[in-house]
Amino acid sequence: MENLIGKLKLKDDLITRLSLTKVEFANTLRDQVDISDNIDGFFPGAFEAFSSSENLYKRTVDHNSFKIRKRRRFNERQFGNIRAIGRFHENSDKLIITTEINAWSNYMLFYYGAILVFYTFFMGSFSSFKFDDFFFMPIIIIHGLFMFGLPIYHTRKGVVKMKQDLEREFHFIVSKMYHSK
Repeated sequence: MENLIGKLKLKDDLITRLSLTKVEFANTLRDQVDISDNIDGFFPGAFEAFSSSENLYKRTVDHNSFKIRKRRRFNERQFGNIRAIGRFHENSDKLIITTEINAWSNYMLFYYGAILVFYTFFMGSFSSFKFDDFFFMPIIIIHGLFMFGLPIYHTRKGVVKMKQDLEREFHFIVSKMYHSK
């Protein structure tokens, strides 16, 4: 399964090197994101689109690791629940942050299973009729391909965007630290 997720590009890695101490980074990251205990739940933050916070991310941050996801915004098209799980450690004078961005959720198996059962039943029921021309079959097949492919396409774009946003956010933390001194 992990191999398939990697091939579909629903998972990506990010390594960032910053000139900052681990304690400064952890404290600044805690200030920049909101606390959330339920990052991996079934409906994490179902009503958080209606909250009024300036922070873009929800998180849990420890001394050596973090779990982060984007806050849901009202009328946002992002598909899925993209999470970034990272670990950070100091190596001489650099802070090295290794982050795994993962968009796969096991709840997506339910969606794809339901779609597969639906289309199998739908196409099977129409194939039992004695029509001479099956002009509707290509339309159903194309529709099914869209129903399978579009969520993966949007999720892949979300992984790329999350990677860019995290890289930007980490460098923003460094610039904020240097400008506040």
